[in-house]
Amino acid sequence: MSRPAKPWFPAALSLMMVGWGANQYVSLLVHYREEHGFSEVLVTSLLGIYVVGLVPALLLGGRYSDRTGRKRLAILAVALSMAASFALMGSAFGPVPLVIGRLLAGTATGLAMAAATSWVKELSQLPWDASSVPGSGARRASLLTSAGFWLGPVTGGMLVAWAPVPDIVPYVVHILLCVPLLFVLVRLPETRKRQPRPVPSVARPVASGGAPAPRSGAGRKRFRAVIAPAAPWVFAAATMGFVVIPEMVPAMREERLAYTTVAVAITMGCGVLIQPLARRVDTTSSARSLLTGVAVVLLGMGTVLAAILLNSPVLGLAAAALLGCGNGLLMVGGLLELQRASGPDELGTLTGFFYTLAYAGFLAPTAVAFIAQWVSNTWIMAGTIVLCAISLGVVALNSRKHLPHALERVESRQVRRARPETTR
Repeated sequence: MSRPAKPWFPAALSLMMVGWGANQYVSLLVHYREEHGFSEVLVTSLLGIYVVGLVPALLLGGRYSDRTGRKRLAILAVALSMAASFALMGSAFGPVPLVIGRLLAGTATGLAMAAATSWVKELSQLPWDASSVPGSGARRASLLTSAGFWLGPVTGGMLVAWAPVPDIVPYVVHILLCVPLLFVLVRLPETRKRQPRPVPSVARPVASGGAPAPRSGAGRKRFRAVIAPAAPWVFAAATMGFVVIPEMVPAMREERLAYTTVAVAITMGCGVLIQPLARRVDTTSSARSLLTGVAVVLLGMGTVLAAILLNSPVLGLAAAALLGCGNGLLMVGGLLELQRASGPDELGTLTGFFYTLAYAGFLAPTAVAFIAQWVSNTWIMAGTIVLCAISLGVVALNSRKHLPHALERVESRQVRRARPETTR
């Protein structure tokens, strides 16, 4: 059997299907509360508990994929996502199957984000793709990931509302869609051969085209100064949009199932639609894409506060749209910054770090539900706005520091100065 003409696309579909599996649970939050009697804290905790499986998978999976390859981990991620859906069918037996399913979903998501994102990036360049331009890999990975995060809860919400056996059918649909994808993934090329143990060397590695690969130290400095402060708002924005808003707007508490489905569709739909613009906003001379993303999230948080104070469902949906746009801008901007700063031997590792921080934002609804037992929604949102403003200030302060292309210009000048001396 011949390989697909565009191998990056099935690899990106693995991100979409794992994202689908991770987020489809969102559409059943109200259902589990109303039909099974699970408490608000339990249901939102199950939303965030998969971070327990996700973080180790991100950190270990990224490093492992740098050493041994991307393909096997991406296939394993899809298989674990299917196993998670199977476990989540057991809600009739209590919360334990849901805990197991969410942990498996987190592990699958961590492996996919660390390995498959790097796989898509590498399949979007020579020799596997001669037509792509710089940044194509980041844009493709981000777009398909966001599409999965959108399709999962929206499809699940429609099936919960209109299909029979809502505890089962959404998860069966996800499993059936994953089965043919596994057969396609097996046929894709591996982009990263097994690496020997690193040996200290004075010489810098050389990337394709003869250009020096980014320094590990410089890439990590850029990561800490610019990418890390913005990363938690990637998924904090999304989850605030479709989990916290339906709970905080009092006028919609009687129709939360329908309102939640609409909020999910708007949040994640805007996160997908904004991504072509995110690529245009990006520049190599500053962190403009990340600054724009955090600023839009800050505006969205302010709109959430206005929706609470005015008890306005319409403002709540406007806030969901802004938070979705912030999610898409930060996803693309973070990956573009990351892939410029990372050397080939640390791409998976730093991708794992990025998504670890991004998914920390997934705990936002759990934190809000816990704090809301003692603090009003108004003050919770005010505190969130302050934290977002601090992140925006830190990114702005470091926006032009540790730029990879600036370092390469300095080094090339040093090389040109040294050449006459060596030829005399």
